[in-house]
Amino acid sequence: MKNKYNKKKQKNNKNKLLFSILITIFVCSLILLVSCSNSNDNTNDIKKSNSMLNADRIMADGSYQIRFSDLVSLKDLEEYNNKTVTAIGYLSPITSYDGSFGYLMNLPYQTCPYCLPSDTKITNTISIFAKNGKQIEFTEAAIMVRGTLKLESYTDAYGYSYNYRIIDATIEEADTSELGEKIVLYNKLAEKEILTKLMDTLYLVDENVYYDEYTANGANYEREIVDLTNLESVITDLENFEPEEVSILKSVANKLKEIAIDTNKLLEEENYDKILEYKERTLQLFYDIGDWMNLYEL
Repeated sequence: MKNKYNKKKQKNNKNKLLFSILITIFVCSLILLVSCSNSNDNTNDIKKSNSMLNADRIMADGSYQIRFSDLVSLKDLEEYNNKTVTAIGYLSPITSYDGSFGYLMNLPYQTCPYCLPSDTKITNTISIFAKNGKQIEFTEAAIMVRGTLKLESYTDAYGYSYNYRIIDATIEEADTSELGEKIVLYNKLAEKEILTKLMDTLYLVDENVYYDEYTANGANYEREIVDLTNLESVITDLENFEPEEVSILKSVANKLKEIAIDTNKLLEEENYDKILEYKERTLQLFYDIGDWMNLYEL
């Protein structure tokens, strides 16, 4: 399922040029606001520290822990160049076509690596490269990456340039007991792939609603009736959680179902002009999901 998901996601990226710009601006604005804030806001339960050289950063295996919440400067990392490090975060659904590298990010499900300049601070993204012959497969869960830190200028196949990366990376699910109750809840949702199923459906609806813009910008696809099977699964699975814990997701799922049913009917009637009236409502769902993701910043 994962490889199929990644290929589909890469296709979607090509088909949503205008939308990608809008969402990138939105997500980056969120990151910038968080990065510039002097307050904690209690968005996570991870202990912060002003110094990267504290003894509590040395893991049991001798590796050095990097935390997004510290906004580490590259100078602080020089001591650990070519040494084993660990970092906890979320995989971006964007990975290389062969799975050889991906992006570890401080917010779940982000598709805009390096929204902020990466030359002086580790702000929201660390590129990770698998060992030779291995692949990085997307997972929703919060993960821990272990590998060798390399400080050097590098430009990857997507054209992103940066001065730090983790190579020979191995990935395992993060120990959520150390991350706080919020991330425990997040990983329970991830086990059922709720976010992936929800976003897959949202992207399909978005392609129908924004068809004119995307094709005008070079995308090549046809409108299609959206299968609601995954969305129905999401709505059912969310009933197994406390309502206050998943209120945003439930709201998005139910609103998305309404839009999908309406636009599917309009597609069958070939009433394409009417579909355009759903642009604002569809875009708002992306904003709502962005608000929810922001609750799980690491």
